[in-house]
Amino acid sequence: MNIATALRTAAETALRADPATVAVFSPSNVRLYPLAAPMPPVFPYGLMLTDVAGDDTECGEGSEVTLTLELFAREATHAESAAKVEAMAGAARKALTKTLTLAGHVVDDWEFQFDRAVSDPDVLTAHRSVSITYLTSASA
Repeated sequence: MNIATALRTAAETALRADPATVAVFSPSNVRLYPLAAPMPPVFPYGLMLTDVAGDDTECGEGSEVTLTLELFAREATHAESAAKVEAMAGAARKALTKTLTLAGHVVDDWEFQFDRAVSDPDVLTAHRSVSITYLTSASA
């Protein structure tokens, strides 16, 4: 399995297994999509995006993989949407800043990058972006 797929799979497993993440997505399921949500989207949901920078050397195959979660919530008011998406971001950060179990790869280290609000033209939708970089190596 390539590293981007392995990391997205591990991150999705960790988020779906985390009670705080499940609670904050409530009453819906934890909806996570790679790249784009179905139209029209059902809120709340998250997009899971990955950027991979190879770091292969003669000593081994490694990668720096940045996982970015784009989180969206739409409640009755923008203030409620903002509170919901902030809680989603906080739960996701806690669930993902750890060693994840990857198929065919090992997480050697991780670094939290950011959790920031993103402007959205829809007056009811709140959007946050959470990014974590994982340093990985291929397993034997």
